[in-house]
Amino acid sequence: MRIIPSEISSSTRSRAERSVFAALKAIPDHQSVALHSVHLGRHRTKRVGEIDFVVIAPDILLFIEVKGGRVVQEDGKWYYGPAGHEDGPKESPFAQASGGMHEFERKLGTLIGDLRDLGVPSGYLVITTDIDLDRTTEFEPEQYLGRTAYDGGRGLAQGIERTTRFWLGRNRWGQTPVPSSVRQKMLDAIRPDFDLVPNLQSRLTDLDVAFERLTSEQMDRLDESESNPRLIWTGGAGTGKTFLAAEAARRKSVVGSVLFTCASSTLARHMTRILANDAITVLPFDRLDEVKHRAFDHVIVDEAQDLMTFDSLGVLEELVSGGLEEGRWIFMLDQNNQVLAPDAYSSEAWDYLRPLGSVYGPMKRNCRNTVQIVKQVQLFTGADLGIASAGEGDPARFVYPQDARHEANLLDTYVNELVQQDVSLRDITLLSASGNWEMSSARLSQRASKIQRFTDVVGSERTRHRLTWSSIADFKGHESHVVCLIDLEPEHLEGRLDAIYVAWTRARAQLWISCHPNVRKKLTTLGTAALQRNGGLR
Repeated sequence: MRIIPSEISSSTRSRAERSVFAALKAIPDHQSVALHSVHLGRHRTKRVGEIDFVVIAPDILLFIEVKGGRVVQEDGKWYYGPAGHEDGPKESPFAQASGGMHEFERKLGTLIGDLRDLGVPSGYLVITTDIDLDRTTEFEPEQYLGRTAYDGGRGLAQGIERTTRFWLGRNRWGQTPVPSSVRQKMLDAIRPDFDLVPNLQSRLTDLDVAFERLTSEQMDRLDESESNPRLIWTGGAGTGKTFLAAEAARRKSVVGSVLFTCASSTLARHMTRILANDAITVLPFDRLDEVKHRAFDHVIVDEAQDLMTFDSLGVLEELVSGGLEEGRWIFMLDQNNQVLAPDAYSSEAWDYLRPLGSVYGPMKRNCRNTVQIVKQVQLFTGADLGIASAGEGDPARFVYPQDARHEANLLDTYVNELVQQDVSLRDITLLSASGNWEMSSARLSQRASKIQRFTDVVGSERTRHRLTWSSIADFKGHESHVVCLIDLEPEHLEGRLDAIYVAWTRARAQLWISCHPNVRKKLTTLGTAALQRNGGLR
């Protein structure tokens, strides 16, 4: 079902409303429109009235009142809030829904004409997402959807169908279906009041909510396979591999010692803070000689494609009890060409490792990148990043400076634009294709003196509200809400796609790409080649 606004505002704190918002959006109904948080500025009995959701459907104009948490009725009075701290007495949710419905009908009638004369049937539905109310004389069962019937949102469509049938029986004068022209008039009349585009910062917050929900779903796969001693998880960038690796390390640490390793020293430093546990040792691969005389109960290898050689597997063989053939381990890897050092990957080593464990994947749910970023990466590289599930965003923005000074000016303009949209500087990362700070255009930025180097602050508490600068290699395995790719020259694209694959997939919401002269032509060539490989061109 279409919802206006299309993204729930970060100001909506109610988990119940967020749940109903998501459930409405999931209903496969292309004719109805739901409107969230409709304000009634001139409610006749209240200073400000509000209807949680209004659904303009072919058969009914439906008003939905949502209550989350605890709801208590005592002697005809209603109280809402945490146990022991209920607020009230207040109107019943049914009185609220009925009052909001009639006030809305009056307001809409002044804009497009009396709804009854237009044959528009209406009704309301009360939803309590967390409890089941006892039946009272105040409402009929068809007017209410409790926790059991709501079922986490799965029962919402059926509940709407049931209440629609009930209200059509009460609105026998209604003409169904309501003409599409009348429905459009209703939408046009009220839409300007609340069809507001949230600023970028609120969208970033909403993407955070989606990310946490989706990665929690992926954790179910860990639950299903905890009994398997050797696992290989595969998936493209953004599919939650590092998140799963960290959760696996925490779980395994309950029953034994754990070694968590990866090729990236910056990722290892970051994970050291996340996995602060005496039973977990976090070390980058190039420091494993520090534990060469130990054998761990569990070994977890993140970004394992960077270590897929027989030499690397030999080192890991000695660090896990029972070795690779009999030990307990998890390898997380991206089979897209993500390695920054292609010579470090051996297909023969992969052929050796693969039959030793149970392979799951590739994981199909991309929970980091927006739809637009996933499409951008696929267009130029052909890489499979899975199904974008984190939400909608803006298209990648390309700029074409003539030199480093021009690039710095364009960068400053873009960052100023983000700041005006309430985006924190700490949510913006400058990724340098050259990886050379001394030669980077960032040094010509008006904020140059306040840009912090990622390698200086990763894994520490010293992060401030400042821009962060990093090479692509150092930022591998990490992510940022906004990524600005700078210092990109044609030679960075010669014969390889892995650098832009890694850089572009670090962005969760916004991607800004600066292309020096001749880079545009090279990117066009790469995109055409990717389309040809995937059958897009003949």
